[in-house]
Amino acid sequence: MSEAYWQTKIWGLLHDPVLKALHNNQSGRGENSFWQQLPVMQNWVENGWNPETSGGTVMKHIHQADWIASASDRGAIGSIIQSVNYKDRGLEIAHLLSGAKLDFKISQHSELLNKRREYLQKQEQNLFDKIPAEAKKKENYKQLYWWLWRCLPEAVCQEFQDKSLILMPAETRFPDSSIWSHASITAALSGALAGYDLTTEQLKRWSSQNTLSHPYLASFTFTPVQELIKASRKMRDFWAGSWILHYLCAKVSWKLALQYGPDTLLYPSLFQQPLIDHWLLQQFPDFKDWIDKPCDRKLLTAGFPNVIILILPKDKVKAAMQTAQQTVKQAWQEISNLVFQELQDKRHWMPDLQADSKTWEGWLQSQWQFYWAAMPIGKDEKGVQLKNTICFDEEKEASFQQWVDTQNQAYNLQDEQQLFKPKEREFLLAAAKLRFETQHRKFSINVGSWWASIFDQTRYTLTSVKNARNWEIPTAFGPRSTVSGIGPVVHPQQDWVSEGDTKKCWQRRAGLFDGREQLNATETVKRCLKEVLPELLALDDTEQIEASYPDLTAGVAGYLKVMEETERLDHWKHYNQACQAVMKEFDWTQKVIEDMRSKWGIPWIDDRRTLPKKNHPRLLNAGWLVEDGEAPNIEELKQDYRCNIQKVINRFYPNNNPANWYVLAAGDGDGMSQWLKGIPLKDYLDYIPEELKNQIQKMEEGDKEKNQAIAQRFKEFLTTQKRMGPSTHNALSRALLDFSNQLVPYLTQQRYAGRLIYGGGDDVLAYTNLWEWDRWLWDIRQCFQGKEDPRGEFQSRGDYWQLPTTHSATCIAKRPLFTMGEQATISFGIAIAYHSVPLAIALENMWEAEKEAKEHICPEGKAKDAVQVRVLYGNGNILKATAKFLVFHKWQKLLDLGVDIDAAIFEQAAFMWSQHPAPVKEAVAPWTQAFCDRRELLQGDGDLKERFERVLLEFLEGCFIEPQRRRERGEGNTEEVEVWLKLAAFTVRQRIIKYE
Repeated sequence: MSEAYWQTKIWGLLHDPVLKALHNNQSGRGENSFWQQLPVMQNWVENGWNPETSGGTVMKHIHQADWIASASDRGAIGSIIQSVNYKDRGLEIAHLLSGAKLDFKISQHSELLNKRREYLQKQEQNLFDKIPAEAKKKENYKQLYWWLWRCLPEAVCQEFQDKSLILMPAETRFPDSSIWSHASITAALSGALAGYDLTTEQLKRWSSQNTLSHPYLASFTFTPVQELIKASRKMRDFWAGSWILHYLCAKVSWKLALQYGPDTLLYPSLFQQPLIDHWLLQQFPDFKDWIDKPCDRKLLTAGFPNVIILILPKDKVKAAMQTAQQTVKQAWQEISNLVFQELQDKRHWMPDLQADSKTWEGWLQSQWQFYWAAMPIGKDEKGVQLKNTICFDEEKEASFQQWVDTQNQAYNLQDEQQLFKPKEREFLLAAAKLRFETQHRKFSINVGSWWASIFDQTRYTLTSVKNARNWEIPTAFGPRSTVSGIGPVVHPQQDWVSEGDTKKCWQRRAGLFDGREQLNATETVKRCLKEVLPELLALDDTEQIEASYPDLTAGVAGYLKVMEETERLDHWKHYNQACQAVMKEFDWTQKVIEDMRSKWGIPWIDDRRTLPKKNHPRLLNAGWLVEDGEAPNIEELKQDYRCNIQKVINRFYPNNNPANWYVLAAGDGDGMSQWLKGIPLKDYLDYIPEELKNQIQKMEEGDKEKNQAIAQRFKEFLTTQKRMGPSTHNALSRALLDFSNQLVPYLTQQRYAGRLIYGGGDDVLAYTNLWEWDRWLWDIRQCFQGKEDPRGEFQSRGDYWQLPTTHSATCIAKRPLFTMGEQATISFGIAIAYHSVPLAIALENMWEAEKEAKEHICPEGKAKDAVQVRVLYGNGNILKATAKFLVFHKWQKLLDLGVDIDAAIFEQAAFMWSQHPAPVKEAVAPWTQAFCDRRELLQGDGDLKERFERVLLEFLEGCFIEPQRRRERGEGNTEEVEVWLKLAAFTVRQRIIKYE
């Protein structure tokens, strides 16, 4: 049994007081939390087992978890400096990446300061009493652990009636990660050091024949043989591909978390993940007081990546990877079985098709490829310890250096990369001497200091494994998919079959297909996913499932939203009249939109009960209506129907149809691998609180020469770059969920009329609209960097965003929400596609645009932090514009003038610039003035002319590049300015919806 393994993890989770940051030395900061009160831990209490105080081999080994989680740098700071206490001003929290400071003060501030010890003891006892009785039972140690890991942070916030306690720091002297992140990583390392098969007998009597467990960092990934997301013909296919990958990864994460603990998953973090919470409430219903039931919309938004990183005992790495692989196969099989039953039993589609058909099961079973890699946390070699004591005599000093060299070699660190830098080494040595002289305790360096290198080597090894793959796509006999050209078309016959035979098979639509397309098994599963979700996830609200993805015409919601905001409600009335006219003249169209009426897939409009939603925007697209229709003789009269419906639409929208364009966006944080290695991090000095700086100053000014010397060493150490340690890394993984699960959904789906398709970590995949895409994009970028909210809804402090507690929003936490900080950047690709452009082509261009945005280099030589916008016209032409975000924002201001100015002026500016560009930057201002002076459109309105000239000048200066530098880059001398001005003309013109 694995009871001892889970007991060890419980100790790791509770080795510090839950409210440690609020304690001082007199109130119990150095004590443990309530683990000794738990029934499952009573044999530890009776035997005097405590990793912090016991002298046994295993207990000493487990105790290293706390040191490794803290790494050497934090330990050294803690050994020489007095504590930073919660006082009248509360505490300072440092943003874990940027170092920006945030004041932390609890709502029950005065009660804490009046009687600290009594107050905190009472609160901890209250928290202990909140543990469900069932979870406290000795045999239910897994349920107990899940409660402590997932519900205890929520219970603390409830007890204090303050959500900000989720940010409570683990170390007040170095407050860049929360107590919850530190406790979680300590628990994961504790379990890995104990070993999964540790027994009570081994705890009592450790035999020299036994081998101590070694912790490993393992990475698992899986990829489809056929690209699931890009090969999409319909929006539902696009969404389904994203969601299936998300679901499979979530299933693997859930399975491994049940087996080894949720703390073991370093990435993705499972804390507050909707799908994990959904399954957790099914497993343990009595957790409902601390976990809100995730709404169906959150369950239907993808957010899990297809890479998992976890901490495991060495002897369980291979077993865990096999479990992960088997779980993917089983979950995929479960989905495909449900789809097969839906098609065959309920829709009676292809009645002769068998579940074990080569075109069905044969293709589905060969869909996935698996890769994994693992690295030891610390050199895994007999005689090499996970820590080494700093010694002061020359003989032992050589032994210490040899240990350091061994770790450097293990993770391929060369020259400047090697640990430790001179300033850091001198500080660690001085801290060790001071600790020994004042506390008679030795100080050790541990492998946590090499964390960033361990993580990087694991990722590098996994990439090497993937690059060495040698699989091939299975041979497809007979016709292939008409969507992707990959894989055999699903059919009930043997290998050899004619195109005519498969065409007959696919003429039956079953309410899912159009009668012309022919799909392989994977594409068929994607198409039918929505139909099986209620059973797959045990959901009751089918309304939300129907609205799980947007229709390509749903960008109309953005148009209607802007009209409402600008008090032009006549556009609403006109839109409804147009839809009613189509349904009146072609009554069969009512059946087409019957299930769509109130399900646009755009939360802003789907949640609005006061707005008329019965007229779905698909009614404004003649081609798609006919494609989905089932009118008499529709196949023979398809062209006539399309033309006649278009005539009705043209009566209401003779120029621009609001359903003509759809907009897709893909964004990705720049250089995240660099962040994970800690390369952009600042110096230690930027992360410590002001009170600690004052303490250092007092040490320098003190009488004792020894204190002055250590203070000087400390100040020099603080000028070295901070490293990414285990606790900081775990905190980053958890904190990114604020951006992806809280901020991005709110901005996309509440502030604007869009739909988030995938939001995981620093990745964004969204559907937006022609009227709002530029404002949404800028807001997301500002949010990513934690800068001022352009709309002023959120307060920006310390690189956190927070809504006021009085704000009416209910779908977002009203506490400080993590952003990546001002140094982080994100790049985006935007595809604005005409309705006749196939979705697959739009998706391909969107991802290409994102890639080229990351490669874009500004005049100063900096890459990334950019956006590329592609307009895909129906005739095949593409307008491509790329710029840094700061230039994009200057361009965006031109659009704000679009209400007052004709789009033609932007085309005139583009033409003039292409013919007679400013030769040097100093000539841009005269060029702009001359252009505006000669424009009839600007005459007669001095204020408009002044505003336009100012905004145009800012834009032109922002993207101006000297001709010589352009020639060096191989670019034309006018291209960037010209294309952005053309894009402005396009955007302004297409946003104008006129009717008579």
